[in-house]
Amino acid sequence: MRQPGSVSSWSEPKMRRSLTSRAARTLWVRVAAIAVLTVPVAAQRAPQSGVRTLANVLQLHELLISPASDAVFNASTDPPTDDKGWTAARNQALILAESSNLLMVGSRVRDNANWMKMSRALVDAAALAADAAEKKDAMALESATDAITVACMDCHRQYRDGGRQMGAPPR
Repeated sequence: MRQPGSVSSWSEPKMRRSLTSRAARTLWVRVAAIAVLTVPVAAQRAPQSGVRTLANVLQLHELLISPASDAVFNASTDPPTDDKGWTAARNQALILAESSNLLMVGSRVRDNANWMKMSRALVDAAALAADAAEKKDAMALESATDAITVACMDCHRQYRDGGRQMGAPPR
């Protein structure tokens, strides 16, 4: 039992290591998921591009896009205070950008022109966020999240929401 004024067994560095290793594991799981989702399987290639897509658009959002965008938005509202935090924000922005590239691959593509334009807008906005985090620039990160919001809303309005406000996807 802890006595008043005594130090807990969870010291601040130990807690940071625990949180950091959990964040690292989450990042590696997402990176592995991207790799698995983008590796073409030679025996089962799609005729047009040679890429076999496994996850649909909703699954990409649930697995990669939504968690990464949430992390970027969180970093913009509560900016990191150390190098590890900025690196984590940059990594999440890169996951968002690369997973947005996956929207432009194979069977996920809706109609070429608009879908590609909107997907590229999200890639570009996420790249701005990654650059801002790399520079440790909280104001630029906030501006980048504004661009991410616009890219998401534009695409959702046309392809997902049917005129509804942005929110949880219809099932």
